[in-house]
Amino acid sequence: MNITKSADNFQPMLKESIDRFLCEYSKGSSDFSNITSIFSRLLQNLPDPSLEYVWFYSALNFYSSDFTSLHSLKQVLAVKDLFQLLVSCSSSCNVVKKVALLAPVIYELCHLVIDKTEVYEEVEGLLEWIVSYISIFCGSEVEQDDRILDPNLNCCFVDLVRVWVVSKVGENCDFRENLRLFLPIVSDKVRDNVCVGCKVGQLAGVVMCEAFWLRLCLKFGLGSLREELAKDLRDCAVQMIAGFRNHYFLDGILRMLLEPVLPVSSLLGCGDEVCLRQIVYDAVLTVEYSFLIPRKEVQLPCKSLKNFAVRWLLVLDNALQSARDNNDQVKVTSYTNAFSKSRLPSELIKWVSRQTAMGGKMSTLNLSTPITLIKWLLIVEDLGVRVFDCDISKIHAKALICKSRVESELPIFMPNGKLNDYHFFHTNNETRRHDKVDDDLEMVDFVDTEFSASPGLMKPIAVGGTKKRKEGRNIEDKPPVKFFKCHFHENTTSDKFSPLGNDDGLSGGSEVENPASDEDMEDMKQ
Repeated sequence: MNITKSADNFQPMLKESIDRFLCEYSKGSSDFSNITSIFSRLLQNLPDPSLEYVWFYSALNFYSSDFTSLHSLKQVLAVKDLFQLLVSCSSSCNVVKKVALLAPVIYELCHLVIDKTEVYEEVEGLLEWIVSYISIFCGSEVEQDDRILDPNLNCCFVDLVRVWVVSKVGENCDFRENLRLFLPIVSDKVRDNVCVGCKVGQLAGVVMCEAFWLRLCLKFGLGSLREELAKDLRDCAVQMIAGFRNHYFLDGILRMLLEPVLPVSSLLGCGDEVCLRQIVYDAVLTVEYSFLIPRKEVQLPCKSLKNFAVRWLLVLDNALQSARDNNDQVKVTSYTNAFSKSRLPSELIKWVSRQTAMGGKMSTLNLSTPITLIKWLLIVEDLGVRVFDCDISKIHAKALICKSRVESELPIFMPNGKLNDYHFFHTNNETRRHDKVDDDLEMVDFVDTEFSASPGLMKPIAVGGTKKRKEGRNIEDKPPVKFFKCHFHENTTSDKFSPLGNDDGLSGGSEVENPASDEDMEDMKQ
C-alpha cells in the first residue's frame, strides 16, 4: 500500500477537524477529547505521519491544558511537555521532519521570553536540551541523505499555523501575519521561504535559526561578566553551527547577517546587537564547512552550494570592513586567514569555470582577496552567467565594491579565448588625476536605501544623479569614499557567454546596470 497516498486521504478530515477546533476554541472550550482520540488512533496507524497530523494532535493536547491561564513557571513546564510529546510522536520520522516539528516549541519559548523575562533561566535550560536533541540527529551521517526524503508542506500547513497562534491573533489576520507571529525571530526574507509546497527541510532550517538566535540572546540576560559572556557566546555559536550541519540553517544565518538589523534586536539591550553580530561573524566565518562540499556519495546541489558560497563571501567582506573601521587588526588577520583557508572560494571559482568553459585559464586570475573575487563575479554575471541568486545579493556586492578602497584590474576571458582587460572601477590615481582636470564628480545613483545602513557597507548619500561641488578640499587629506559609476568596456555589450542551461542556476543576459555618459566612456578609453 502506498503510505503517502493513504495519509493524504485523511487531509479532508484534518481540514474539517481544524475548523471544528477553531470554532470550539473561540467559544472558550478547552475540552477537545473527542477530536484528540481520533487523531491518536490515526497516528498509531501511520508508520510515518506527516508533519501536519502530528502538529494538530499535539496542539489539541497543548490547548487542553488551558496554557494561557497558567503561572509563568508552569507555562515553561507545559512547553517542556509539548517538546516531549513531539519527540515521542516523531520517532519514526526522518531528521528534517523531527526538527521541523519543533517549530511550535520554539514559538512558545520565544513569546515566553518576550512577555516574561523572569523565566529566562528556565527557558535557557529547556532550550539547551532542544539544541542537544537537534545536534544529535543532525550530526549523524544519515542526515546527509534526508534531502532525498524531504517532503513538501501540504495545503493544511496554513491552517495549522493558524491553530498555533490562535490565542494571540484576531480572526481576520492573513497567513503572512500569522507566520510572522509563529516564526518571530527570523527576518522576513528568511520567513517568506516557508510556505505551502516548500520543503519540510526549509522549515527545519528556520527552526534551527530561531533556536540559534534565541539561545544566544538569552545569555545576555543571565548576568555574566562581559569577557566571560563573549567567550561563552562564541563557544556556544560555534558548537551549534558545527552540531546542526544543515545547509538551510547556515544559509538563513548568512542572509540575516547581510541585513541592516538583526531580527532579535528587540530581545537585546543597547549595544548588545553589535556585540552579537561580531560574535556570529567570528563563528560563521571560521568554522569548517567541509560537510557542505560535494562528495561522491552525497552532495549538496551545485546551485545551492554556489548561492551559499556567494553569501558567505559577502558576509566575510562585511566583517572585514567592520574590523578595519574599528582598527581591529587581529580580526582583520583572522578573517583574511579564513578566506585563504576556506574551500568555499575555490568551489565558487570552479562553479564559474564549469559554466564558462574557462578550464585552465582560471589559474591566471589573481583572486586572492574577497573584494577582488566579488568584483570578478559581478563582471562574470554581466557576461551572462547568473552568479547572484537575487537582485538583493547583487546590490550588496555593488555596495561592497563602492565601499572598498582595493583597486585592481581583472582579466576576463571571452568565449573566443582572448583576454579582455578593462577597468572595473577608476583607480584612486585616476580619480585624483581627474580631480585636477574637472572639479565635478558624478555620484552613483544607488536607489535602494534599505541597504545603505548595512553594517560595513556604506552610509546614506544624496541620490538622483546630481553633481556635487568639492569646495576647499585638501589634496593631502585622505580622500573620502565616493560611489563611482561602474563602467564596462564597450565590447562587453556584445560578447557574452552563451547560456548553457538552467540546471546549475544559469540564465542568459543578466546585466549589471551601470549607465555611462559619453564623457565617462571617453575617460575609460584613455
